[in-house]
Amino acid sequence: MLFRLKHLSLFLLLIAGFVLAAEDSPYGVCAHLQRWEYDRAAEELALMKAAGIDHVRFDLDRDAVETAPGKWHFARWDLLVEMADKADVAILPILAYDVKWAAPAWKHQPEWLNYIETVIDRYGTRMPYVEIWNEQNLKSFWHEAPDGANYAKLLIPTYRKIKERNPAVTVVYGGTAGIPMDYIEASFKAGAAQAMDVMAIHPYRWRDVPETSLAEDVAALRRLMAKYGAGDKPIWFTEDGYPTAPGMGAALVPQLLAGLEMNPERTTAVFFSDPDYRYYSENPVTQFSAGVPGLKAVRTIRFGELAALPADAETLLVLPETETFPAEYRPALLDYVRRGGRVLSPAGLPLYFELRKNAKGELETAQVNDKYMPEFHMGWYTFWTRKGTPEKIAKYEHDPKYAAFPLPPFLQAFRFFDGGNLKPGDRFEPVLYGVADGFRGVLAGVYHFDSDLKGKVAVCGIFGNGSVGAQGQGELLPRTMLIAFGAGVERIYWYSFRSTEWDNGAEAHFGIVHNNLKPKPAYDAYKTLTAMYPPGSTGLAVRRQGELWIANWRKPDGERVEAVWTPGGEVTATCSGAFKTAINHLGKVASVRKTGGDRFEFTAGPGIVYFTGIQELKIN
Repeated sequence: MLFRLKHLSLFLLLIAGFVLAAEDSPYGVCAHLQRWEYDRAAEELALMKAAGIDHVRFDLDRDAVETAPGKWHFARWDLLVEMADKADVAILPILAYDVKWAAPAWKHQPEWLNYIETVIDRYGTRMPYVEIWNEQNLKSFWHEAPDGANYAKLLIPTYRKIKERNPAVTVVYGGTAGIPMDYIEASFKAGAAQAMDVMAIHPYRWRDVPETSLAEDVAALRRLMAKYGAGDKPIWFTEDGYPTAPGMGAALVPQLLAGLEMNPERTTAVFFSDPDYRYYSENPVTQFSAGVPGLKAVRTIRFGELAALPADAETLLVLPETETFPAEYRPALLDYVRRGGRVLSPAGLPLYFELRKNAKGELETAQVNDKYMPEFHMGWYTFWTRKGTPEKIAKYEHDPKYAAFPLPPFLQAFRFFDGGNLKPGDRFEPVLYGVADGFRGVLAGVYHFDSDLKGKVAVCGIFGNGSVGAQGQGELLPRTMLIAFGAGVERIYWYSFRSTEWDNGAEAHFGIVHNNLKPKPAYDAYKTLTAMYPPGSTGLAVRRQGELWIANWRKPDGERVEAVWTPGGEVTATCSGAFKTAINHLGKVASVRKTGGDRFEFTAGPGIVYFTGIQELKIN
C-alpha cells in the first residue's frame, strides 16, 4: 500500500508538473472559436496543440450568453471548454461588451458584475485567466469616448468580484490597441495598476519591423508600471500579428514611377538598411520590389553613403512607410534632391517624425509635423490641419494622364498634398485624387523641381494595409516573439489562427492557417519556434552585431540554441563554432558552408536560422 501511495504521489507530482508547464507556456493564439470558427473548433484546437500552442484567446461575448436580463445561454461555451480541455489548450476568455439594457457597462455595474459572477462561478479555473474588455482605448470597442479613468472604474470592482468568487483566477488588463501610454497612465492613476494580475497590450507594427523599437516600447511600459507599483507584474501581448492580404503593398508605385519619368527595367531601386538606426526601407511590410517586377537592380545603403549616391534619372531612393527620417541625415537627403536625385515616399507623410539619438546613444522619435516641408518645397494637409478636409474619401479618381493604370485597392486615406511651398520653376503633378462630398484632393503625385532643388519626389498619402505576404508573416512571427520574450514579455497570443479569406481586406488574412485549415508558412514557423524555444527555456538574450540579430538561450535539457537573422536584406555571415544542427525558421535544414576547422558561413536573411548544440557562436 505504501509502495502504491508513493507511486501515486509521484504520478500526481508529474501531472502537476505538466499543468505548471502548460500554465507557464509563453505560446498562445487568438481565434474566434465561439463565432464563425465553431464548426471546426476541435480541429483547430488539435492543430494548435500540434504546433506547440498551449493557449487560445476568444470573446465570451456578454450579449451572446445573456440575451435578456437573467436569460443565460452557455451551451456553446460549455462545449468549447470541453474541447479545449480535451486538446490540453487553456482558454483566455475576453469578458466584455455592452448589452442594450445596461449600457455602458461601467455605468451599470450591478448588471455587469452579475455577468462576471455568473461566468466565474460557472467555469472557475477551467478558464484560469480572464481578460477584462478588449481595446478599450478605441471608441469602436468602448462605445463612447475612451477614458482610462473610466476603464479603471470598471476594472477595479470587476477585479474585486473575481477574487471574491475565485482568488485563483488570473485577471488580465484589457489589451490596448497599441501602447497608449497616456491612456494607460490615466487608468493607473485611477487605481487600475492594483486591479490586475497581468498587463496586456496589442503592439502591432503596422508599417515597421519589430527590430526597430519593440523592445524599447516594452521597457517604457515596464517603467510606467513600476511608477505605479506594478513593475513586477507580467506583460502579455494578447494580440500581435501581420496580415497576408494580397495586392496591397505597392499598388501605386507603377504610376509614381511613370510620374518620375522612370522605367523599371532601367531603374536601380536603393533602400536604406542601416542597423545603427534600425531603419529598413525594404522589408516585408513595404513589399516594394514585389510590386515592381522587372527592376534593373536593387541595392541597400547606410545613411553615411547617401552623400555619394548618384543623383541621376536611373537611380530611385525609396523611403519606408514609417514617415520617419533621422535628423542627422536630413541635410544629406535635401542635398540629394538638390543635386537632382529622385525619391519615392510610398505611403504617409515624409519627414513627419524625426529620429534622433539621445546623449546615451538611444534612439528617440519626435513628431515634427510639417517643419521641414518648406525646405523640400512640398506641402501636405489632413483633416486635422485644414478645415473642410474629409476624414474619409468616397472614391478615387486618376489624373487623366494616368487613367491607363489600374486603381489601387480601395483604402481609407487622409494624407493630401499640394503645391503650397513650390518655388518658381517647380511644379506639382497630381497622379491620384481622393473625392468626397464636393472635396477633391491629391492623394498621390510627383514634385518636379527646377529651382534651387533639381530633383523629383513622388509622394503617396495612402497607407498600405500592413500586409506582409505569406513569406513575410512566417519570417516576422518568430522574430517578434523572440524580441518580445527577450524584453521580458511572458506570453503572446498571436493574431490570429485561421483566416476568413472572405475578401481581400487585411482583417480577412491575419491567420497562420488558411480558411480550409491548410497551414501558411507562419504556422510552420510557429511550430519550429516552440520546438527550438520550448516552455521552460532559460537565459534568453537578444543582441545586434552589425547587420545581424542574434538570440541565444538554453532549452530545459540544457542544450544551447543560437538564432540568427537580419531585418533587411541578405548578408553572408562568417562564423566559427561547432554545432549539431542548423535549421531555418520553417524547420528545414539550412544551407551552411564549411570553410575549414570549425569555421563556416551561411546566408543570413529575414528568416531565422537556428543552430543547436553550439557552445558559442562567434560572428567574425
